[in-house]
Amino acid sequence: MFKKVTTRKRIFYFILYSIAIIFVVLGVTVGPKTFMALKQLQIRYLLAAIGLVCLMFYFDVLRLQILASALGAKLSFVYTFNSIMAYNFLSAITPALTGGEPLLVYKLREKGIGVGKGTSIVVIRGILMIIFIAIGGPLIIYYHHELLPNLWFRRLFEGVAVFLLILILAIVYAIFSTLKAEHLVEKLLHLLDRFNFLKSKTPKLIQSIDSWIEELNLSMKLFFKERKWSLFCAMLCTVAFICTNYLLAYVIIKGLNCNVSLAKVFMIQFVLYFLLYFSPTPGGSGVAEGGFYVLFSPLVPNHLLGLLIILWRFFTIYLGVIWGGIIIMKDLGIDQMEDLASEKMKPVIEDENSSGSAG
Repeated sequence: MFKKVTTRKRIFYFILYSIAIIFVVLGVTVGPKTFMALKQLQIRYLLAAIGLVCLMFYFDVLRLQILASALGAKLSFVYTFNSIMAYNFLSAITPALTGGEPLLVYKLREKGIGVGKGTSIVVIRGILMIIFIAIGGPLIIYYHHELLPNLWFRRLFEGVAVFLLILILAIVYAIFSTLKAEHLVEKLLHLLDRFNFLKSKTPKLIQSIDSWIEELNLSMKLFFKERKWSLFCAMLCTVAFICTNYLLAYVIIKGLNCNVSLAKVFMIQFVLYFLLYFSPTPGGSGVAEGGFYVLFSPLVPNHLLGLLIILWRFFTIYLGVIWGGIIIMKDLGIDQMEDLASEKMKPVIEDENSSGSAG
């Protein structure tokens, strides 16, 4: 049997990984020139970074509000913001950033959005991000091989690209051939029956995936047939969110008195986030810092890289995680969050009539 990893342990591992990696980064990069650069750090660029973070959060909130409104629910800005911050916290302490989805569905349900529609909102929100990352990363590498001079990183990128291609094809297949996809999933998962410790979990896993496929099919048809404008607006918010997120690194680099190409900073981050999206470590810790170091080292002097990485992670991840941790501990507490993380509170998918009761 696999030993269960509790939420408390996940939080501990995330903090431990983050602190250890910060020390490693500083140990590799800090020198006399680093302290000189720190003294010359331009505060106006840090203020600009704070402004970009606010914009980034705003577009993220607006996207969720648009998707919820398309299904008949009105969410206040404050409630949506708090829900997203809580989502960021739980996602950061789980591998591949997957832990926040049940919590976000739960938070939407608190406002009368049925589980079916809540799941579809979360699925569409995730797919919008995956589309841009899945297209942007490979396209950039195809035209700019020099961005991945490291052989290990090139192989990792190719592996993620193949995995993502399979995932996208599976999603498309599930949308257009729902029943066939469910039967295929059932056949594949029944192969797990050969392992005694997994045999009892197979029926529940099949039921969960079948429900997810049905919800994905219904939500995609609804958005593409009846909510095209809302989907387009949510896509624009996703583009704005990505732009403000990627601008943060450029602004921090400028604050450290280093001149770089804005286009190259954007291209590098498309590649980095492509790799980071499926990171097996909590919050991408280690993969994010290591990837950033390798990809940005040709552009930024080594004595600045440590400061850049720490500031970049603070603004893009740690700020949201800290805020989300405060919110989630205040609203739910560690025990209820434990249930959410283990998906015990994930209710059975409701029928469309139940899901339609949004207020």
